Amino acid sequence: MHWRDALNKRALSLLSWKKHRRHVHLATTCAAIVQDITRSDVDAILVSGDLTNFGTPDEFALAADWLKQLPVTAMVIPGNHDCMIRQPAEKGLLQWKTWSATSYPYARIHDGVAVVGVNSGVPTPPFMAYGRVGRRQLARLEALLKQLGDAGLCRVVMIHHPPRRGLVTWRKALHDYRAFARVLKRTGAEIVLHGHSHDATLTHIPGTDIPLLGVASASLMDKREHRQACWNHLSIHAQDDGWAIQMSRHRPDGRITEKASWVRPRNSRA
Repeated sequence: MHWRDALNKRALSLLSWKKHRRHVHLATTCAAIVQDITRSDVDAILVSGDLTNFGTPDEFALAADWLKQLPVTAMVIPGNHDCMIRQPAEKGLLQWKTWSATSYPYARIHDGVAVVGVNSGVPTPPFMAYGRVGRRQLARLEALLKQLGDAGLCRVVMIHHPPRRGLVTWRKALHDYRAFARVLKRTGAEIVLHGHSHDATLTHIPGTDIPLLGVASASLMDKREHRQACWNHLSIHAQDDGWAIQMSRHRPDGRITEKASWVRPRNSRA
């Protein structure tokens, strides 16, 4: 990164990286995750943000190269690191349009499953990493979820910031999580995936029975098991009256540390 690129909030992130994060976020750990995913014979990979550290154009390009090398189709949303500062879209998010979108939310349909990508990443002041979906995106999300539900598709919603209070500190929280939850309560969804917290968690969207599944960073080495690098394997199958969803949580060495399953009614309203 050129010194001119760090004359903003990136300077604080760079200090954090040099002092701490570079010692615990390891490329070898992420590579082991990808190898385990490859062995598991999945047909799509969902990436819930933070493919970059500082959101520089060069990092976006490197991340695009990484996405090209994944064993199957990937679908991506940005995280707070990817949206650290304002910059022309062609230098940032548009480099990922093959795996993401030019606007949000987006929907990609695969074998009866609709992956809905929401962008909660916004530039924030120093020492802050909060997110926001915003009214316009929430309105589009509501219309999109209704349309997909009426079409009988399984709706897997992906957002970076956890849309629930208490999973991250206030300075990292999703500011409009209540509005997001209200949209899902009206429209329904089968499951919601998030990143950001670096914790492997399983909760619910507030006021609903919609599962909310968090994942640890794919590159993080930590003594605490719930923060150790992992990936979530979702298996979704259509039933006469809905969707059977199974989840297993995998570590880089192939160990499965948690399992869960749900039967979600077709086009359910939470």
